[in-house]
Amino acid sequence: MKIRIPITIAILLFIAIGATSQTRSMKQDPALNNLRLPEGTKTVPDGTLGKVTKIGTGPKKVLLIPGLGFGAEIWDEFADRFKTRFTMYAVTLPGFGDTPPLAMPPESTNYAETTWTRSAVSAIGKLIEQERLDRVTIIAHWALATQISLRLAIDHPDRIDSVILIGGPLKVNFENSPTDMLKWTAEERAKFIEGLGARWFKTVTRDTWDDNNFMTYDYAVNPRRALFLWRAAQKPLLQVWIRYLLEFYSIDPFPDLKDLKVPTLVVQPAFDDPGYYVELNRNYMRDFCIDSWSGAKGQSDKLEFVTISGSRLFVMYDRPDDLDKTITGFFDRIAGRTLRR
Repeated sequence: MKIRIPITIAILLFIAIGATSQTRSMKQDPALNNLRLPEGTKTVPDGTLGKVTKIGTGPKKVLLIPGLGFGAEIWDEFADRFKTRFTMYAVTLPGFGDTPPLAMPPESTNYAETTWTRSAVSAIGKLIEQERLDRVTIIAHWALATQISLRLAIDHPDRIDSVILIGGPLKVNFENSPTDMLKWTAEERAKFIEGLGARWFKTVTRDTWDDNNFMTYDYAVNPRRALFLWRAAQKPLLQVWIRYLLEFYSIDPFPDLKDLKVPTLVVQPAFDDPGYYVELNRNYMRDFCIDSWSGAKGQSDKLEFVTISGSRLFVMYDRPDDLDKTITGFFDRIAGRTLRR
C-alpha cells in the first residue's frame, strides 16, 4: 500500500482541510517529538486506570467508559438519572480527566500492538474481578471506549451481560480517503498508521492540532455545552491524545464481531439538526459514527442499531429522555428474551 504524504494525511486529520475558504494552521515543528511524554511527566503503572468513580445503589451493575479525550465526569448527569436503578463504576483512562498517563512504550513499539488499549482492557478486567461484577453491562461513549468494550464483551461473555455503545465508531473511516478504509487489511492499516505517526503527528504543533481536531459543534447542540466539551477534550497532553488516537486508528473489530455473544446496542447520533455544520464533502462525523458500521450487522445477530434524531456526539446531553427510553427498552427486551428461555 503506497503512503501518500501529505495529501492522505490531510484527509485523515480529524477535520479534513479543503472545500473551505477558512485558513487553518498546518504547521509542523521538526524540533518536536510528540511520540514521547514531556520530561518529568508523572506516570502510572501498566494495567491501572486513571480513576474509578462509584455512583448509585441500584441492583444492576454497570460500567461506564468514556472515549478519547474525556474523563468519567461526562457521565455525571446520566448517572444521576439512574442512581436508584444502577450501581455504576465510571472509569477514566490514564491521561484523560486530569489523571496521569501510562508510561510511553519504547518508540519502536508499533501502534498496532495497542499497548495502552490492552492495558485499559486488562485494568477494567481487574476491576470486574475485584468488585465481583457478575453479569455487568458496559455503557461506552465515543472512540476507543467502543473498541475496549467490544474486546471485553468478546473475551468475557460469562461476565458481560450486555453492551451499549453511544456515538461509537467501529473503526476509523473517511469516505473521501483515496482508498476504501473499511476494506483495509490489518497489515495495510498498521503500515499506514506507522507512517502517519512518524511523518505527521510526531512534529505537529498544538495550534495545528487545535485547528484540526474535532470542533465544538461536533460535540453537542447547545453551543455552551459544546464549548465546555471541546475545552475538556483539548486539555490532556497532546502526546497522550496522539498515542491513544493512533492505537484507535490501528484497531478493526469487524472480523471479531462474529464472536460477539452478548446483546449489543449501538446508539447512533443522527447529526441531522438544522444547526449542524458540515463542510462541503466532509461529513467526517457520519463517516465515523455511522458509516464505519457498514456491514457489521451481517457479522453478528447480537447487534442492534438505533439512531436518535436531533443529536450530535453527546447524545446523553442533546436528547437525554430519548436516550434513557432507548436504554430502558433495550434492557426490557433482554429481560424478555431471558424469561422466554
